[in-house]
Amino acid sequence: MIEKGAKVRILRKESYWYNDIGTVVVVEKIASNYPVLVRFVKVNYSGTNTANFKLEELVLA
Repeated sequence: MIEKGAKVRILRKESYWYNDIGTVVVVEKIASNYPVLVRFVKVNYSGTNTANFKLEELVLA
């Protein structure tokens, strides 16, 4: 189970952080399309270091 503070690897191929490891910040309890907010060390092209993902796009690292 993915919980707050867990280290996860990103499996979404079109993501800037594909195959990178990030830290889970929030896991929403309500039904949502992208319930997991992940924070990364490096920033993407637009200068952000967080993104939302589906549970199936993440695996515990």
